[in-house]
Amino acid sequence: MPFVEPPLVDLLCRRATSIVDVAARVQLFRGILTVADRDDLRATLDRLAERAGLRDTHAQIALLTAEIALCWEPDLQRAVHGDRLDVPSSALQPADEKLIPDYGRGRVLTLGERKSLARRPDRKLIDRVLRDPHPDVIEMLLMNPRLTEPDVVRLCARRPNAPGILLRVFRSPRWAIRPRVRTALALNPSTPPAIAEAIVPLLAPEDLHALAQDHHAADAVRRRCVEVLSRLAPLHDDPDRAVH
Repeated sequence: MPFVEPPLVDLLCRRATSIVDVAARVQLFRGILTVADRDDLRATLDRLAERAGLRDTHAQIALLTAEIALCWEPDLQRAVHGDRLDVPSSALQPADEKLIPDYGRGRVLTLGERKSLARRPDRKLIDRVLRDPHPDVIEMLLMNPRLTEPDVVRLCARRPNAPGILLRVFRSPRWAIRPRVRTALALNPSTPPAIAEAIVPLLAPEDLHALAQDHHAADAVRRRCVEVLSRLAPLHDDPDRAVH
């Protein structure tokens, strides 16, 4: 029986490459994905991942945009990815005050106070906020104009880490388009497996090899790395290509 490309694949690839602004692409995809049949959507994501792993640039952009969009539609995301994306409630609201950094106020600041500080374009404050364990604080920080890519890479590389924090980083269009940020997310064992799997087809071969051999990574993530590498074997990869 001949292979039939899921019709949504072509639509998403065309839409992804026709809109330069990443946030606008994500918003458009949210509208498309929420009305899609769930089985069709799963088949579409699988096909996009396969083509993305073969370095199809249009598919890579569409896959990344779709997965970011799904992060903003948790019910749909869970329907598509199941428990591979579950984030424990304890990771979303850490209770141990000892984990909260010293903000120099002589007391432990409330969540609201820390979220307010995260918005301030103050370099010294940013360095402190980066150590905050609450995902809501980090989400505010990710919108701070003074935050830099090395800051976010360092945040994503931290081990152990809160899955809720890593989820917030990936669903931020500003940072999810950065290859170094995606690589740090994929390599961190605290990243929810569904997100790490989505990133795998976008990784450079050397990172695929490293992740495939990382025994701290989820089995499904390691298998996805092996699958992508097996398809890439006969290809001449261009390490300078990037997905935006």
